[in-house]
Amino acid sequence: MQAIVIILLLGVLAGAMAFFAVMGMAQVRRTRALARRAHAMGMQFSEDDPFDVPRRYAHMALVGAGHSPRADNVTYGRLDALPVRAFDFRYEAGHGPRRVTRHYSVVAADADTDLPAAIIWHEDDKDFAPLQTNLLAARVDCWSCVGGSDFARELAEACRPLTGQPVSAETRGATMMLCVPVDKGASSAAMSVADAAAALREIRTRAAAWAQRHR
Repeated sequence: MQAIVIILLLGVLAGAMAFFAVMGMAQVRRTRALARRAHAMGMQFSEDDPFDVPRRYAHMALVGAGHSPRADNVTYGRLDALPVRAFDFRYEAGHGPRRVTRHYSVVAADADTDLPAAIIWHEDDKDFAPLQTNLLAARVDCWSCVGGSDFARELAEACRPLTGQPVSAETRGATMMLCVPVDKGASSAAMSVADAAAALREIRTRAAAWAQRHR
């Protein structure tokens, strides 16, 4: 009987080791793929977080959604004069046996001036939405909106070309941020940096027009 238990335990251990090895290889492939794409776009890439993302973007809903936030696989540089930072981001929610880790692909950029504060959160990620989205101001298509509903509609229109994925967006201060939930073992980027940057440029353009209308 003891021998059977030992064999079973060894089998479980071997299975766990194989699982983590596969996950590790997937992450290595993802990092290499992201580095190649960054260099192809003329941008920089770092496996680590040279910008201290949890501190720099602590004012954003996603980054402040849980605890133990961390960013890595950071692509950064300029796309059509827009300073862009794209990164893998994860945080933990809950504690003990109820703790879960959430993973996101994020693209952020800074505008020249402060933007209206607004969040649109995709319905496919509603179970893990930041607490702020409980204060719903409106709903636009597949997004729940927080903040001024008229500018939230501008965000939604800017993000509409990305609706093949559950993209959420936020503007606060001078920061614009898009995010998409990803599986931990994903080996490729969940969101095209170039496509996301185009949406961020559209957000910046729409924000300027919105500001003109509301003077």
